[in-house]
Amino acid sequence: MKKLKHAFILTMLIAVTAVSCKKDDDVKASTGSVTVTAANYGFDGVNGSNFKSTKAAIVQVGNLWTLTAIRDGGNESITIVLGNVTAAGTFDLDEDNTDGNGAVLLKDYTKTADPLLNYSTGYSATGGMKGGGQVKITKLTDTEAEGEFYIVAHTQAGKEAFVEQGKFTGKVTKQ
Repeated sequence: MKKLKHAFILTMLIAVTAVSCKKDDDVKASTGSVTVTAANYGFDGVNGSNFKSTKAAIVQVGNLWTLTAIRDGGNESITIVLGNVTAAGTFDLDEDNTDGNGAVLLKDYTKTADPLLNYSTGYSATGGMKGGGQVKITKLTDTEAEGEFYIVAHTQAGKEAFVEQGKFTGKVTKQ
């Protein structure tokens, strides 16, 4: 049952990512620039490096809030989905949170079907350490959002990825 839940969460996050990056022609939405940075991020125990993205979006549909970012000059991506955002606040990404919050880190966003390249807060490490993290939205208006985050995620095989001292700022696309 737990593996089914993890598969469902991963599928949901990937689906929301695909939807959040597409704009229907007949829907008029506010759009704008978003910047995402992290002082340190890495995969599989390799020393981390900086992450910077200007290829990013913040999309809010009702209470569902999504941040998606692709690293400038690379294929790595960060996607955070928060299930119940109505105001600025602190949101847990821990596996057992009740709002359905989660994050996915992809080594290569063009290969979403490869389970070795997909890291989710819904998976645990081989030693049992759970994935998780936190998102702190410090400013949220109808048009702008900013805040900070950190993430610890794992593959189905238990390999680890992390993001430390993440920050985001930019325009919110409302649908």
